[in-house]
Amino acid sequence: MPAIRPFLRAAALAALLPCAAQAETVVLHAERATAGADPDTSARTVDIELKPESRKALADFTRERVGKRIQLRSGGVLLSSATLMGPLESDSFRITAGVHGFEGKSAEEIAQRVMQTGGLTVDDENAAQ
Repeated sequence: MPAIRPFLRAAALAALLPCAAQAETVVLHAERATAGADPDTSARTVDIELKPESRKALADFTRERVGKRIQLRSGGVLLSSATLMGPLESDSFRITAGVHGFEGKSAEEIAQRVMQTGGLTVDDENAAQ
C-alpha cells in the first residue's frame, strides 16, 4: 500500500494544476493612459500604452487563452470582459466603455486611475477578485 501513496499524491496534484492555471492574474504596467472617444460611435474610450515588460506578459498570457474569456481591471474596477479571438501582442490597446460606462466611472477617471496605480490586471474570467 505505501507504494501507491506517491502515485495518489501525484494524481491529486495533476488534477489540481488546471484549476491553478485558471486563477492566474497578470499585472500590467502602463506607460500612458489617455481618455478619448471612438470617432464612429462616440463611445468613451481609454487608450493604454504598455511598458515593454508588460507587453510580453500580456502576449504570453493571452496566447495561452485564445478562445477563452478574460477580464481587464484597474483598481478593482472591471474595464472589459471579452473572449480572446487571438493573442494581444501589440504595445497598445483600446478599451471601449459599455452601455453603462466603466462601472459608473468616466473614461477620464479610468485613465487617471491607471496612471496613479501604475497599471491594470488581466485574469481569467472565473478568477476571484
